[in-house]
Amino acid sequence: MYSAVMDIETTDLGAVGAGIITCVCIRPTQTKRTRTFHLGMYEFEASHDYGFFEREERALVDAARNELEGYHILIGHNIDKFDLPYLRSRAFRLCVDWDIAPFTYDTLKAFRRTGYLTRQNGFGKPSAGLAMVADFGGVKQEKTAIFPVEWWEQIWGNKKKRAEALQNVVDHCQRDVRINAAVWEFLFNGDKRATMRRAL
Repeated sequence: MYSAVMDIETTDLGAVGAGIITCVCIRPTQTKRTRTFHLGMYEFEASHDYGFFEREERALVDAARNELEGYHILIGHNIDKFDLPYLRSRAFRLCVDWDIAPFTYDTLKAFRRTGYLTRQNGFGKPSAGLAMVADFGGVKQEKTAIFPVEWWEQIWGNKKKRAEALQNVVDHCQRDVRINAAVWEFLFNGDKRATMRRAL
């Protein structure tokens, strides 16, 4: 069976309105070589027939879908509640066929199942963010921060600012899949109630 760790980056948490997918990183567990798809890979001339970045995002989602359908298991941090539903929602909005239903292993849920403790979050529960989980497991910390201005400069900045902001977001996404690949390795071994579910 083929498996891969994946992560997406978007301009907004909502899959409609301001939400645009700007980067998808897929890291096969067999080769450990990240495949990256981002908005800058697809350029179309402006047209009155299409919305702003509509064709670029459609091409990005289509390419990511074609890559993802080659895997039986997808691994991600909050993949069940965010990454795959977001991709599926954007595919629907962009009229891209989304007929894949791999099994998923969610490292966010897995960390909570193990009963390991990190520092408490604002709700008095152990923080299960990727950086905290990596820190707990002794995984090399590569986590970076992307701030709202940078998210929006990917779309609204001039050509130079868009390219710089997108490169920072791509780097952030690539680091996240590398970290999560290492997190998955130690979590899966300690997850005595490991579960996988088929993505809807």
